[in-house]
Amino acid sequence: MAPFAVPGSRLLRLAGLLALAAAAGLALAPAASAAPAAPVAGGPPPPETAPAKVVWSFALSGDSRDCGDLVMPKIAAAVAAEEAPGIDLFWHLGDLRRMYDIDCDILKRTDPAYDCKGRPIAGLPDQAMGDYLNAAWGDAADRQLKPFGKTPVLLGIGNHELMGRTRDDFRGAFQPWLTQKLLHVQRGIDAGRGIYTTEGDTSYHVVVKGVDLIYLDNADEKAFTAQQLLWLSRILAEDAKNASVKTIVVGLHAALPSSTWRGHAMDSSCQGICSGRQAYDLLFRARRLSGPPEKRKHVYVFSSHSHLYAENVYDTPEHAGQVLPGWIVGTAGAQQYSDVISYGYVRVDVNADGTITPRYRPVTRTAPPATGPSEEPLVDFCFKDNKGQWWNDEYKGPCACGAATP
Repeated sequence: MAPFAVPGSRLLRLAGLLALAAAAGLALAPAASAAPAAPVAGGPPPPETAPAKVVWSFALSGDSRDCGDLVMPKIAAAVAAEEAPGIDLFWHLGDLRRMYDIDCDILKRTDPAYDCKGRPIAGLPDQAMGDYLNAAWGDAADRQLKPFGKTPVLLGIGNHELMGRTRDDFRGAFQPWLTQKLLHVQRGIDAGRGIYTTEGDTSYHVVVKGVDLIYLDNADEKAFTAQQLLWLSRILAEDAKNASVKTIVVGLHAALPSSTWRGHAMDSSCQGICSGRQAYDLLFRARRLSGPPEKRKHVYVFSSHSHLYAENVYDTPEHAGQVLPGWIVGTAGAQQYSDVISYGYVRVDVNADGTITPRYRPVTRTAPPATGPSEEPLVDFCFKDNKGQWWNDEYKGPCACGAATP
């Protein structure tokens, strides 16, 4: 899970993290109170001027299990049809397949009459689960990722990827996405600055047109480790020195602690709560609000894990005075929690001043037309009955937050 590989003598524990972060102005101690951020500006609101010019755009969503083979091709088609300047890349925030059970889109392809709502086991072939596990990730690659064609896809890892599997399994299955040119070139640049990573790491970053896109692997309760936090602090320190980087966008599967959806986020364990707070503090301080305007950064956080779309998720009492603009976008096909099913993605326009303009784009039963498994029974289930109960696993006991686990 460590996002970089270095010799043992250079593997710093929390003391090194604190020293390095302090030197970069990114101390992990609680920050002084500041006014809440404007939700879209990611920092002090700019003066009232003409609308900011859009420099480039990307899109993102997560949680494509259950009906992802139907929904993801719709998202890919919608992304391809977006208005100018078009979408430069798509970012998947994790959870491609169920893995603990068979996804309905696969079941319906085998047997269109199968009852995905009741899920009777008796009607399944003897080797149905084994066959599913053998094919699940290849199915996701073929039916969910490849429909994006020449549009690069950044792939995040989610908790369902680790159900009966390891990170090494994930790296092997999705190597083309985890070692693509964008990430490979960035690793070379980082190595020149003394930040060493391994090809295929599940925590990664890439700077694109003045925006540092950072994916933090928090797919299990080991996150975040001291190694991950050290890596993050070093990346943010480089961003602080780089005047061309105006914007930092963090993607992760589970939301950071103390969000409006904390019942299904990093708040499920003391390790998640404590290390998640440290990551949040690093990101808030990366805005450098006490510095001159030209040194300030716009910082945003996107996650999934909860199967819904939500805005301003860190505008909570725990983050009073230190609110980061945050969104949850878990709408790529997984079971939903409300009576009204809404699948879709967020288009993110990056403006010339470093701010972003995120807009939720729904996909519907008929628009764009289905290009994946489009049997009417699957469409009916996915748009009428693909619902489940929200899973609340928030830990509410005491946590003695200290050093992150190595």
